[in-house]
Amino acid sequence: MNNYILIILSLFLLIAVIAVSAKSISMGIDSRRNLNKDDKDKDKENEDLNIDSEKKSISDEIYKLKKMYDEGLINEEEFKKAKNKILN
Repeated sequence: MNNYILIILSLFLLIAVIAVSAKSISMGIDSRRNLNKDDKDKDKENEDLNIDSEKKSISDEIYKLKKMYDEGLINEEEFKKAKNKILN
């Protein structure tokens, strides 16, 4: 009789250990997925910021060219060449 109780307790303990281990492993897997998702989101945000700064840089350069043209520092032909160079 004592042997049966010992076997049942051992099985119960084994099942409890397996359940706790499975829960921990699944939580680790979920955390890894969330980290990968966060990394992808950050990469996308950084890419968007780079594109925005590139657009601002281009517009700033064109603004500077226009200002130079308006002040008479460069002529119309030089302005058009420089603008096409920036845009391409």
